Amino acid sequence: MLSPDYYESCTDAILKLYEQLEDAIISDIIRRILKTGMVTATAQHQIEQLQEMGLLYDDILALIAQQTDATIQHVKVLFEDAGVESVQIDNKIYRENDLTPVDIRQSPAMRQTLEAGYRKTLGNMKNLTLTTAITAQTAYFNACNQAYMQVSSGAFNYQEAIRQAIKKTAENGATVLYPSGHTDRIDVAVRRSVLTGIGQTCRKIGRMNAEESGCDLMEVTAHSGARPDHAKWQGQLVSLSGKNAGRIISGKKVLSLRQVGYGTGDGIFGWNCRHDWFPFFEGYSKPVYSKSDLKKLDEKNIEYNGEKYSQYEISQIQRRYEREIRAAKREQIAFQTAFDETDDLDLKQIMQESLNFSNSLVKDKQAKIRDFIQQTGQKRDYFREQNYGSFNTRKES
Repeated sequence: MLSPDYYESCTDAILKLYEQLEDAIISDIIRRILKTGMVTATAQHQIEQLQEMGLLYDDILALIAQQTDATIQHVKVLFEDAGVESVQIDNKIYRENDLTPVDIRQSPAMRQTLEAGYRKTLGNMKNLTLTTAITAQTAYFNACNQAYMQVSSGAFNYQEAIRQAIKKTAENGATVLYPSGHTDRIDVAVRRSVLTGIGQTCRKIGRMNAEESGCDLMEVTAHSGARPDHAKWQGQLVSLSGKNAGRIISGKKVLSLRQVGYGTGDGIFGWNCRHDWFPFFEGYSKPVYSKSDLKKLDEKNIEYNGEKYSQYEISQIQRRYEREIRAAKREQIAFQTAFDETDDLDLKQIMQESLNFSNSLVKDKQAKIRDFIQQTGQKRDYFREQNYGSFNTRKES
């Protein structure tokens, strides 16, 4: 079993690598926007764009390959640590019930399951991140085209058109393209892929461990802010074989795997699900979660700006502030890159002014999160506020 808190933070080191990749991609796009510049002949402008798109595609593939090499070891270690921790927690319960469970490091079947989950997740991440080279091309083309049209129409001068193109590039960031046509920020896609892979793998190992130990009942973990269709399952008992389904044990009606949607994307342990389960022995185990405990999970007992919020709602507000700080820091990196790369004195002045505004924006966002932390008593997570590009500012003191 892995706790919801474990799922919340286990991908931080991997996301750091992909934030570095995003910063590098943004900087590369901006350098090429500046290099392409504005020309009067539409045909020449399009030719230069197409040439740069090809070079950009190759460069981003190289950046992705470099980051993939660094990521592989991180993902492997994360899977191993998660597998060991999950089994160790469950094994403690088995030992308390006079059973001798199998150590994951001594179980070929569990090791194979862990390896398969790790390789599947790496494959999913690779397929997703490779699409970033395509979306970066599109971002570059759209930015140049918009700037060209703005200047050609007389709506903006060259410097302002370039400034807007750079700002838009920073706002959009690096994205991945799903087969359905849906796009996501690269950090969002990577986090979802890794969490889903770890969760499904460790829960499968947990089931194997239970079946080998002769345990048919599992208690589902609970956390605040669960999706409504998942909230009805948390804290409940599940019968792995189905033979106990429908019974009332320790005041809880036992559910079957089918009733909780086990094995489906939108069911328990599916996409982005932070629930887990652990062994429960009838006559020995006591439910971890009482009805009152489950009810309190979403109790609105934290005050912020005169309103009451649940712990989950407060965590979402904090995540929003952290995202806003990271977005402002991406703008810092973008305008710093443009300032350093351009030789146009007028454009350099515009970039400096934009960079100054981004600096003030970061300070404003940091002031808001300080006030939020003071009011709510939450722990500030500086890691989630950082960007790790070469132009990253120092952590706020």
